[in-house]
Amino acid sequence: MSKTVIITGASQGIGKLTALKFKEQGYNVIAVSRSISKSQELKSKGIDLYDMDISDTNSVELAFYKIFSKYPQIDILINNAGFSQNGFIEELSIDQLRYQFEVNVFGLIKVTQMVLPSMRKARKGKIINIGSIGGDFTSPGASAYHASKYAIESFTDGLRQELKAFGIDVILIKPGGVATDFTANSRSNYPNPIKGNPYEIQRKKYNEMLDKILDPSKSSFALLTPYKVVSVIIEAINDSKPKTRYRIGSAAKMILLMKRLMSDRSFDNMLLKQLKLN
Repeated sequence: MSKTVIITGASQGIGKLTALKFKEQGYNVIAVSRSISKSQELKSKGIDLYDMDISDTNSVELAFYKIFSKYPQIDILINNAGFSQNGFIEELSIDQLRYQFEVNVFGLIKVTQMVLPSMRKARKGKIINIGSIGGDFTSPGASAYHASKYAIESFTDGLRQELKAFGIDVILIKPGGVATDFTANSRSNYPNPIKGNPYEIQRKKYNEMLDKILDPSKSSFALLTPYKVVSVIIEAINDSKPKTRYRIGSAAKMILLMKRLMSDRSFDNMLLKQLKLN
């Protein structure tokens, strides 16, 4: 009997490719996103599509009501949905900060809570949280995003410990920069300057840095392809004893080493130098 996998944020990038790859391998694939029902490509592949805004509890519950009427058992959950809210902290409104966490953290938690009863009953299942290298360090100009990814680190650790007795694996996927619309969209999620524009220089330098690292011909580290990330997700699913974390790409491994070897102030100075803000 085919296993059933649900993937959030499946309308583009890593989520979309993951949905297509799992369908190719014979899984029952449920793809969710805010307006994914419009995706003719996924629909043509026989993938079940459900509109779901994970920042809206009512939307999540309504979508799962429909999903469970057809698929009472979810074997694999891939929490992929997320976005990056850039901007310096003083420039960000509380609503902007809150929405960053509603999507990247609280939405992920709510979706996870919806699948847990059936997984616990079956005493099996796998939950894959798509984290980021951004959960290991914080750069000026993107504190909201990094904080949300730090939260996912802790949530994943706690959930892994809590669900071990029920035979449910909880796995964190931590890629470095990936060449998808996610990284390009991060450039557009930027607040208007506050009165007097005191962060004018910082904003200019930060956006110059984004343009550089998102351009494969200029970036100081190689951007990962979505295919590489999906291959690691599949590896984690197929592993009978999966790792707790899968770091993907040289940058994801290098940052961890640097954080271990450097003091906080030394690491700060390195980042500020890179952004030409020192």
